[in-house]
Parts: sequence; C-alpha cells; structure tokens
Amino acid sequence: MKNISIKDYEEIRKVAQLYIDGGNKGSEIMKPAFHKNATINGDPIQTLFDAVDKAGKGNSTAIVDVLDVVNDVAVIRITMEDWHGEDFVDFHLIKKDADGWKIIAKVFTQTN
Repeated sequence: MKNISIKDYEEIRKVAQLYIDGGNKGSEIMKPAFHKNATINGDPIQTLFDAVDKAGKGNSTAIVDVLDVVNDVAVIRITMEDWHGEDFVDFHLIKKDADGWKIIAKVFTQTN
C-alpha cells in the first residue's frame, strides 16, 4: 500500500473494529465509525442501525482487509461469519476529513 502511514492504517482498522463491535453489541457503538450521510447499499445508514438493534446482541467473528488507501480515501473488505446465523462480505468506502476516517458507504452481500 502506498500513500498510507502506520497511523492512518491503525485509524482505519479502529473504524472497522467499531463497526464489528457494534454489530455484536448495538448500533450506538458503531455509529461513530460512520459519516452522518453514509449509505448502506444505497439506502440511508439508519437502515443498518435499525437492523442491528432489532437483531440484538451477537457473537460474530470478522476479518478486516485494507484493500487500498490513496491519500484520504480507503477501501476495506470485512468478511463476517455468524452474524445471527448469516455470513456476509462487506466493502466499505472510507474518507478522511477533519473528524478523521469515517465510513461513507457500505455495500454488502450475504454469502450463505
């Protein structure tokens, strides 16, 4: 990966971890990872928050791959297993601004 510092890489991983932890514990934990105008498969991000809260606490596991970072834009893949019995692959577009790295778009597909 070029154009990325260790600090940026660590901050991107922290954003991903907030998302993962929130998926298991509730949307309030994941909300700081997202830009206020973020989307999920083209819908408002509140759709995700509602689904997470409706599902309740979980025990999923996940792997985070930082696919690319160029200046203030990053793309990550999160492979998640057993989120309430379902497996998913997510792609997150992340942008760095004055508030740090934030997910601005999440696109996912179910893999089982």
